[in-house]
This record gives sequence, structure tokens and C-alpha cells, in this order.
Amino acid sequence: MDLTADGIKELVSRPTTPHRVTSIYLNTDGARFPRPADYEARLDALLKDAQASVIDLHGTARDGVEADAAAIRRYVTTSFDRSGVKGLAIFSSGGEIFETLVTAEPFRNVQKVSDHPYVVPLQAMLGRHHHIGLAVIERDNARLFRYRLGRIVEYTEMESDVRGQHSAGGWSQARFARNVENDLMHHFKDAAEAFLRVHEDDPFDALVLAGTTTEVEAFRKQLHPYLEEVVHGDVVPMSHQVSKDAVHEALDNAEQELVSSRRKALLEKLAAGDGQGVKVARGLRHVIEACNERRVETLFVVEGAGQEGFRSATGMLTQHEADAKAYGEPVEPVDDLIDEVIEQSVLAGARIELFRDSSRLDGQPVAAVLRF
Repeated sequence: MDLTADGIKELVSRPTTPHRVTSIYLNTDGARFPRPADYEARLDALLKDAQASVIDLHGTARDGVEADAAAIRRYVTTSFDRSGVKGLAIFSSGGEIFETLVTAEPFRNVQKVSDHPYVVPLQAMLGRHHHIGLAVIERDNARLFRYRLGRIVEYTEMESDVRGQHSAGGWSQARFARNVENDLMHHFKDAAEAFLRVHEDDPFDALVLAGTTTEVEAFRKQLHPYLEEVVHGDVVPMSHQVSKDAVHEALDNAEQELVSSRRKALLEKLAAGDGQGVKVARGLRHVIEACNERRVETLFVVEGAGQEGFRSATGMLTQHEADAKAYGEPVEPVDDLIDEVIEQSVLAGARIELFRDSSRLDGQPVAAVLRF
């Protein structure tokens, strides 16, 4: 699968079966785990914890998790190629691996057994990354780099036969200069059209322009409005012979700016609250109520926050068993209400923003901006 909002939604939408789903997130970063045996040892510990979590279950559910453990261990030790991979996510049910994901960024080692795939680590990673393009523009060359989830790929490079300077004077020089400018315009136009096709196939969240200010501004005049609206920041001084480290630095800086800007805007909207006509929910009880009503537009969650609760026969989530019974029996316990709220919000098309501590949420584990 691809790590996208749609990909996560599709994963969460997977129909439930009599078997539980075993979700494994494994850090395979070679800098931290030089030998396969190093991360395989962590995997064994995760799988033992997963099996221990269903030790009190019987029949299909328990047997399925044991089969998952065997399938996952077999996949990692015999089929997994970690070349260029720092993070691996595996989802299995009934002994069948139904989805895997590899990333150029490491995951924290986590296991979870539940009715649905555990997607919180995916949401956390998605929230820290954007799909960014870097266009390096020169009068006779144009390069386009893609940056997503810590991985840089050069998508295309274009060369032009734009002529150099001419030393003759008079009308000859003027005509030559006009021809050069015409060639330059066509070069920038061809590059802009090529970049637009890339954007239409897989849209950028942002496009960073690099080169000399004069040439980049001339190129920018040829950009389609679809690309123009995602241009980010100032022109980055750079030549087409730029090093990989310099490309990574420029893209990493752009990504940090995008994340900070997005979160600032969303937190300002949350802080505005009812005083600005924006409906919000703060605290687990109020967020659960909004989730049950499918009203969550943006969900703010502190990573690692969790609380047990209940689900009614009608699917309503509550903190207390008596409240769940009022919605309809039978009632089933829920290991982590916040995970359930995240999953339900994803299915309802909400944006998820995860934070490492509760300081930005006034000490609450969750908050939300509501649709209506």
C-alpha cells in the first residue's frame, strides 16, 4: 500500500472477520540494527507480546494470532528486503498477511491485536510528511525531484539547446538576442508542461523553485495555475549540479515549514472555539460524542494516550458501560477508546493531527474541530 490518507482509510475499512488483526510496526534502520538478527530479535519480542495479549481467548481468535505470528516471522526472515528501508508495517489476520508497507523513515517498534488494523503510527508518520517537488531551473537545464516520507527521487531532467551569448553588434546582435529569448521561453514552457503532467499524475502538496531569481521568475510565468497555487516559499539558490545533501536540506526545510504552518493554522482554529463561530470539542467525553455523531472534521490526539471503554450494539462508543447499554445491548469492552475514535474519524474523512504531549491541547488527550 501507499502511505496516503486514502490508503489508511481503505485499510481501516477492511471488513471484520472472526479472526483478529495483528499489526506489527518494526524499525529496520541499518544504522541502529546493522544485522538482520538485530531487528529480528525485536520482532520476536513483539510477536510474543501479541500472542500473550490473547492468551485468555480461545478458539478462532487465539489460533489466528498464533498463525499471524508464524506468517509474519516467516515473511520477515525469508522474503523481506530491507535495502533502503528503515520502517516496516505488516498486517495479518488468520495467518494471512494482507498488507505490508515499507518506508524510508523508521517506525517505533509496536504491536497491536484488535478487530481492525492499527493505524495510529501511519497517521503519525503521514502527519509529519508531505509530498514535495523541487524544480531546479536554469537556462539550458531543468530538473525535478520528488520528496516523500524521507525519500528523494529524481523524476525527470530536461536539457535545452538554448544558445549562449553573441558578441556581434547592431541588428545581428538584436536578432540573435530575440532568438535566444524565444528559445529560452520555449525551454521554460516545455519544462513547465512536463512538471504539470507529473503533478496531474500524483499531485504535490508543495513545489519549491530553485535556481537564479531571474530565470526562476521567467519560468514561473509559464506555470499552469494548478502548479502556481502550490509553489512554496522563496527561490532557493541552486544549480543543476546540486549535491544530494543540498537537495535533501532544501526539501527537509520546506517540509518543516509546511508542517508548522498547517498545525499553527489548525490550532488557531481550535483555540478560536465558539467565540468565532467554530464548533469544537475538548476532552475525551465530548470528542466521543462528536465522533458518534460523525461530526469530527479535525481530530487532535496525543500519541500514546489511551483509555478503556465500551461499544454498544449500535456501534456507539462510551466511557461507561451503563451509557453503552442505553444505546443498545449487548455491550462489548474496548481496549482503547482513543484508537477507536481515530479509526471512526478516519472512516468519516476527518484530518488527524498527532502530538507528542498534551501541552498544545490544554492538558487534554484529545480535542476536535467539528463540521457543524
